[in-house]
Amino acid sequence: MINVSQRISCPTPLRRGPQETPPPPNRSWLGDAWEKAKDVKTGVNFLVAGLLFLRGKDKAIQAEEAKPPLDDVPDVKLNRPVMMCPGWNTEYYKFDFLANKLAASGHNGSVVYLSQGKAYSDNKCTLPLEQIPKNSKVFVNKWDHPNTPPELTSLQMKQNMDLLQSALGPTKVDVIGFSMGGLATRKYLDNSGEHVGKFVTLGTPHQGTRFGQLCDRLLTNKVDWATKFGGLDDSDLPAMQWLAADKPNLRALNERWPEQRARVEDSLFIRSTIEPTPSTGFWPFAAGDGLVQLTHATLPGASSVVLKGTPLLNHVMLPHDSQVFREMQSFLGWENQPGLNAKPVPPTPRPPRPKTPYGEI
Repeated sequence: MINVSQRISCPTPLRRGPQETPPPPNRSWLGDAWEKAKDVKTGVNFLVAGLLFLRGKDKAIQAEEAKPPLDDVPDVKLNRPVMMCPGWNTEYYKFDFLANKLAASGHNGSVVYLSQGKAYSDNKCTLPLEQIPKNSKVFVNKWDHPNTPPELTSLQMKQNMDLLQSALGPTKVDVIGFSMGGLATRKYLDNSGEHVGKFVTLGTPHQGTRFGQLCDRLLTNKVDWATKFGGLDDSDLPAMQWLAADKPNLRALNERWPEQRARVEDSLFIRSTIEPTPSTGFWPFAAGDGLVQLTHATLPGASSVVLKGTPLLNHVMLPHDSQVFREMQSFLGWENQPGLNAKPVPPTPRPPRPKTPYGEI
């Protein structure tokens, strides 16, 4: 797998401005000692959480390697285009199994990758398409960088949605947001985004995470031994300030959820419980997918489903799980194709596994 220093970027990124570091507060030596002690405690909590996450992630990878994901689900025909939105540190091959399965029968065209208003035929965004085929229905968004935060990925989503409308004609597009990709979609809707039909999220931290809180403090206070263990660097801080529970960006977005919800036909939040997950509550761990606790992957009044039982329900593998596929099929109205179960194109070979817990999500 690709570590943080080797992340893939697509061409012509939307550049982020420089991050300003606030001046350190004036504190007494006792106050400094107290803050350093809290940093150490935060780092230890992060270390424990990271080791547990890495263990669950390894189990999920082993399950994927033992049995090809989605080989037990039917071929389907889509009734309209589907756009997939990656999350934080989601690398270019994450949607291969799902996208290739949707394209396997030939009913839905070939997979098209979208990056900042341009279309490509490959998931590395190196082979541009002069024109999107009219029969294309399977689309994967590619952000300029895996850790770009939602206020910028939502703008890239608009570029890509506008491209689809131009290429295919006015049409509703169903959207699948994985992890932080669900927040990017909601930010797109928050900016009066149009053309979204039904909206599905997979493991999206709608109410933030304890993981984000830990990372926010460690990166802000430059606790390097902990952030290096996690595979993080300073460029991850803007995303962490979206993923952390109780941060202003997420609070403001959630206050406007009713307006976002009104802009789509229907929404479904798919959650899973598979292993202990860092908790924002009294106890250090709660039920969840290893990264997002169960209660934080939904919003008041939203339709949701809770899945359990297989290693692929770990946060990193949610797009590969057959239960997740069937929930999306039912909700989005994908039609079974009787007698067909075409073998999908093999996915991109997985890079070496990261040595850090959060080097790839």
